[in-house]
Amino acid sequence: MKMNKASKLRKIIDNRIVIAVFLITLIVLSSVPAFRSAVYDGHDLKFHFGRIQAIAEGLQAGQFPVRYEANAWYGHGYVSSLFYGNVFLYIPALLYMAGLPVFRAYNIYLILVNVATILVGYYSFKGLFKDNVLALLSTGIYTLYGYRLTNLYVRTALGEYTAMIFIPLCIYGLYRIYTTEKPGFKGCLPLIIAATGLIESHVLTTEFVAMFCALFVVVNYKDTMRIIKQLLLSVALIIGINAFYIVPFVMSYTGMKLNINSTLFAESIRGEGLYISQLFHPFTLGYGYNTTWSTEHEECYRVGLLILLCFVAMIVYVIAAIAKKQKINKYFIQLTVFGLIAGWMSTVYFPWDVMLKLGGLGRIMSSVQYPWRFLSIIAVCFIIAGVYGLSQITKADHIRIATLVIVAAVAIITTGVFDYTLSFGKNVTNQTAITEWADKLYLPAGTDAEALKNTDVKLENGVQVLPVLAYDNVKVFDKTGNEISTGVSANNCLTVDTDVDASYLTVKYVEPIAWRIAELISIGFIVGMSGYYLMNRKVIGE
Repeated sequence: MKMNKASKLRKIIDNRIVIAVFLITLIVLSSVPAFRSAVYDGHDLKFHFGRIQAIAEGLQAGQFPVRYEANAWYGHGYVSSLFYGNVFLYIPALLYMAGLPVFRAYNIYLILVNVATILVGYYSFKGLFKDNVLALLSTGIYTLYGYRLTNLYVRTALGEYTAMIFIPLCIYGLYRIYTTEKPGFKGCLPLIIAATGLIESHVLTTEFVAMFCALFVVVNYKDTMRIIKQLLLSVALIIGINAFYIVPFVMSYTGMKLNINSTLFAESIRGEGLYISQLFHPFTLGYGYNTTWSTEHEECYRVGLLILLCFVAMIVYVIAAIAKKQKINKYFIQLTVFGLIAGWMSTVYFPWDVMLKLGGLGRIMSSVQYPWRFLSIIAVCFIIAGVYGLSQITKADHIRIATLVIVAAVAIITTGVFDYTLSFGKNVTNQTAITEWADKLYLPAGTDAEALKNTDVKLENGVQVLPVLAYDNVKVFDKTGNEISTGVSANNCLTVDTDVDASYLTVKYVEPIAWRIAELISIGFIVGMSGYYLMNRKVIGE
């Protein structure tokens, strides 16, 4: 009788309509704060409002791709687009150009991110577990995970929450290559798409996802040698597709002395880490901000009950498997270990101050800025490991479905708590970005940001100082269209000789030839891969 009921329940869960309803419900639950005619005043909101508007202004001025924010810093210009992937921001930028206020374009983008997170997550988890119940369970936990909601509505960390779309796909893509006997082009596609999404979303998230992927490759070196050709092919295609971003990023990062690569990491980031109480706190609240060496006002940086349940499920499974001397899937155990490592790295107990003394490696490690960023890695690792543990503890459909129902109820409660506490925050209805939207990360090192408020041409040491920052590739032309020679002032602005009539000068951002070649390479790779897939889709699908 139980088997019959279980079979009926399984049939219901496997129904496409039921799956669709579940996923749509997740979209609604995760998007409730975005359905209103306002945006919560998150930590990074003004920066991303500014980016959206700057991309729209760049496109309207004929700049494509947009590399330079001409109106930032009171018209002095800015280059955050060189370091901060902005491909996905063309969506809200185009909506803004179509006449929507920037806050509404932002809300639409946020909802689209939730849709993508849920669909990509379900695809990835379904690929890992080959089971709809487990896939829905994983997708629900990941979608309503407290730190992801924090990124969406408290931190308004657009790049980071966009990157979180692709982390499950990256893990599935790597797992798929390693567990397929002869992974062909189709077998490599999930990893290629995931890595591209990460690169074009958030370079810091890309950095530590790549770090754990590299660790996985080294730990499983015997398996790695079997599929080394597929891995190298994937890396080559990833670099080729993203050459249009990678080449300008590398050339700019190594060629310009900015705050981001010179003064930002002079001190340890250890004090920004989390405490044990935050890692084991059951409720993530919808307010708070970062404080150094303290848990006060950091209610938004808590792991939450859903992830704790996943961790418990994995521990119970491991203990039971050891007691029964059962074979444990090494890949899922490694994910548990990676989750624990990420958890350690997110805390004040990790020796970040020692890392800073390791020269170049320390600089790369410390570029994470805030250790709690590893909460995204913790979530994915523990969700996958925990749901796998549940799948091994019981094969009974009725128990798995009951677990799905219980977790769904818990998720609704924890999300409700988050949304309720989120309502304590302030609302923003700005239709345009504020003038001071740009941060200081990508200013030339040593720039006095306060002095940039002065937008007049002034005389200094026998030259004219223009209200334009002296970034590489920023050129000045006279009224006849000829480029004129420039210098750099004490505050890193462009200078011209006193005999030049500054009132007739034009400032343009001119991409190097190498960047244009990189753009053509990316187009070639995308077109070539698409053509190959379409021409061989029947063979690839076999």
